[in-house]
Amino acid sequence: MIIEGARPGGASWWGIFAERAVARGPLVLLVAAVGAVLQLAAGVLVAGLVPAFWMLRLLSVAVATLLVSFEYGVALRLLAFRPGLGFALRVPPRQLGLMAGWSVLLSVPTLVDLCAAFRPELYFDLLRGPLRWPLLALGAFGGVLAAALPAAVFVAGGGLRASWRLLSSGWATALRLCAIALFGCVAGLLVQQWSVEALWRSRSVAAAFAVDALAAPVHLLVLLLLFATYRRSPAAVGPDGPADGSGGGPEDGSAGGSESGTAGAGSAYPPVDAAFGR
Repeated sequence: MIIEGARPGGASWWGIFAERAVARGPLVLLVAAVGAVLQLAAGVLVAGLVPAFWMLRLLSVAVATLLVSFEYGVALRLLAFRPGLGFALRVPPRQLGLMAGWSVLLSVPTLVDLCAAFRPELYFDLLRGPLRWPLLALGAFGGVLAAALPAAVFVAGGGLRASWRLLSSGWATALRLCAIALFGCVAGLLVQQWSVEALWRSRSVAAAFAVDALAAPVHLLVLLLLFATYRRSPAAVGPDGPADGSGGGPEDGSAGGSESGTAGAGSAYPPVDAAFGR
């Protein structure tokens, strides 16, 4: 049973973060490390097989987005529903498609890169022309909304509406999501830069793999922060459904579940030890 307090999410944000880090951290770190290596390997493979630049950009975005979505799906299923690894790997295709599709559509940098694959001159016009400031604001908003997306899809069983509901559920949740998005963006760019520099200086793919593995602890931290933020949000589905009685997500970790699921069939979320405090 989840220990529910007076606040709508039950146990404290730090309590959920710490309990999940202890209980599931090593396994989620393993999933993130394998995901980071697969993403780099897939990028190298695609670059070596596809000669056309526009096709290379399309395939790179598609493969990377699907791999990251799958990694986040497995990790959040482990954090939220406590299944075995075999069960967690069976991410529902609908959820995987929702996560991958909305991740691309909410990422302004990705969309700009895709435009550049077909019209390179448009890339510089967008980044240096009068549209750069609206694009920057739109990118920031899309990044924060995308930060909530994995929990909305893989834990709540929803989509973009569930992501917006999570983001707009309160100032504390919104600020935490902003911090998660900023941290994930900065840390991801640093790891990517270090990986490219390692490949350039050593001319060794192995060195790039080693540096790229640094993305694993970054993803682990982002996932733990996101899950704790979701559980502390008023939009979270509790043991008896959300506080507003509107229904819940998947309640046994199964492939089903939607934004209007049936509440009251028992908690889909992990127990939180009271020793971690409120």
